[in-house]
Amino acid sequence: MRYNEYAGDHILRDAFHLYRRNNITKSQTAFSRRILGMKPSYYSCMLTRNRQPSRRVLETLLSVTKTIMGTFLGNPHFRQPYAANLNRAYDQLEQLVERINVELNFVDVMTELETESEVVA
Repeated sequence: MRYNEYAGDHILRDAFHLYRRNNITKSQTAFSRRILGMKPSYYSCMLTRNRQPSRRVLETLLSVTKTIMGTFLGNPHFRQPYAANLNRAYDQLEQLVERINVELNFVDVMTELETESEVVA
């Protein structure tokens, strides 16, 4: 069984809504191009076809998310009590990074299991 067949939640949908809710991206097209580094219709096609992202797309999402988090750290208002939106967005991005890392580990395990089953067969 491959990762794409097993994964239930759609990490891209969740990531898009997190980015959109925090005004980091404005549209599905912008998310596809600027955040995922893919063609403009990538995100909508993945959802429509109920497909999971490749390892490369997950790694790109992870890298971009970490870069954005780094810009938050440089903001002088970061972690100030009056900057609730900034702080909340950072915390949500941090949770997304943790989830992407879990997904990447899962991809590795599924690939390893698939490779082992091919060797045995």
